[in-house]
Amino acid sequence: MESGTHLLVVLISAWGLGHIAEAFRLPAAVGQVLAGVLIASSGDFLGPYIPMMAGISSSEAVIGIGEVGIFFLLLYAGIEMKPAEIASHGKEALAVAFGGVLVPLVSGFLLAWYMLPESDARILQAFVVGVALSISAIAVAAKVFMDFNLLHHAIGRVVMAAAVIDDIIGLVLLGLLTSVIATGSLPDLPALGILLSQVLLFFVATWLAGHYLSAAIWRFINKVHMPGMRLMALLSIALIYGQFAEMLGLHFILGPFMAGLYFSPEVVGDKEYRATDNTVNSVTKGVLGPVFFASIGLMVDPGALFEVPGFLITLLIVAMAGKLIGCGLPAWLLNGHRLTDAAAIGIGMSGRGAVELFIVNIAWQAGLFDVGKGEGYHPIVANLYSALILTAIITTALTPLLLRLVLHQSHGRPQQE
Repeated sequence: MESGTHLLVVLISAWGLGHIAEAFRLPAAVGQVLAGVLIASSGDFLGPYIPMMAGISSSEAVIGIGEVGIFFLLLYAGIEMKPAEIASHGKEALAVAFGGVLVPLVSGFLLAWYMLPESDARILQAFVVGVALSISAIAVAAKVFMDFNLLHHAIGRVVMAAAVIDDIIGLVLLGLLTSVIATGSLPDLPALGILLSQVLLFFVATWLAGHYLSAAIWRFINKVHMPGMRLMALLSIALIYGQFAEMLGLHFILGPFMAGLYFSPEVVGDKEYRATDNTVNSVTKGVLGPVFFASIGLMVDPGALFEVPGFLITLLIVAMAGKLIGCGLPAWLLNGHRLTDAAAIGIGMSGRGAVELFIVNIAWQAGLFDVGKGEGYHPIVANLYSALILTAIITTALTPLLLRLVLHQSHGRPQQE
C-alpha cells in the first residue's frame, strides 16, 4: 500500500511539473526531474507530518518502475529515430557531431581530472563526466527549431542529423563506459581493440538482423491474430538484443534502442505500426518516462548549488562552450555557415537529454560516485552526481533561451536548401 502511495505521489508530481515545463517551452523531462528534486527535498521536512512523503526516495516501487522506464525510453527513441535521418546532410552532420562529441569529451575529462581528488576511481569518474558532457538532446533541438519554423531549413536539418549521430556515438561510449566500470580501469590498447570489436559486433549484428530479417519476422507475426501480439514481439526482440549486448559486456539498454530503430511502417505495415507505436508512446510518455526522470531527481542534492558552486559553474561553462566550439566551428569553417547560424547550431546541440541521464544513472548504480568518499570527505566527489544532473537540467533550460537570442539577432532566416 505504501509503495502504491509513493508511486502515486511521484507520478502526479512528475506529470504536473512536466506540463508546467512544456508551458514554458521546455522539455517535459526538465519538469519531471525537478519534481523528483522537490519531492526529495520536501520529504525530509514533511515526512514527520505527512507520512506518505517519507521514504519516497528509497521506494522499491519507484526505483523498479524507473528501471522499466529506461527500457521503454530507449525503445521509443529507436522507434522515433529513422536510419534515413542519419544520412541527411551526411558530411556536414558528421563533422558537427564528431566535433560536438570530441571537444566536450576531452574538456570534461580534463576538468574532472584536474578538480577531482586522487583515488582509485578518479580516471573513471573523469571519464563519466566527459561522456556525460558529450551528449546532445534530440528532443530539445527539435522543439526549439520547430518553434522558429526552422526544422526543415539547413541549420535545423544539420542539427537534427548531427544530434541523431551524437546519440548513437553516446550509446557506443555507453558500451565502452559499461565495460570500464566492470573492469575498474580504462583498457590498454589490446583490450580497447577487443572492446571496440565487441561494440562493432553488436551494432553490425543487430543492423544485419534488422535490415535482412525484420521483414520476414514481421510478416509471420502479422499472420498471428492475438491481442498484443505485435507489442509482445517487439518487446521480445528488444529483450533478446539486450541479452546479446550483455553477453558482449555492453549495457542492456542498447538492445531496446536497436530493436526500435528497425521497427518501421515499411516493415510492419502502416496500421500495425501506428497501433503499436501509439501504445509504446502512451506508456512511455504517460507513465514510465515521467517516473524514471523523477527517480533521477530523487537522487539529486540541491546542496551542490551551494557547496560546490565554483565546480558547477565551471562544469556548465565547459558543457556549453564544448558544444558551441565543437559543433559551431566545423559548421562555420567547413560548410560556410554565417557566424550566427554556426552559433545556433552549436547552441542547438548544447541541451542534454535522456541519454546523459542514463549514463549518469548507470554510473551511480555502479557506485562510482561513492568511490573516494571513504578516503576523507571531498565536496566535489560528494556532489558530483548532483552536479551532473543539474548541468543536464540547466543546459536544457538555457538552450531555447540562448537560441531565441541568437536567432532573433540573425539577419533574416536561413535559406532553405
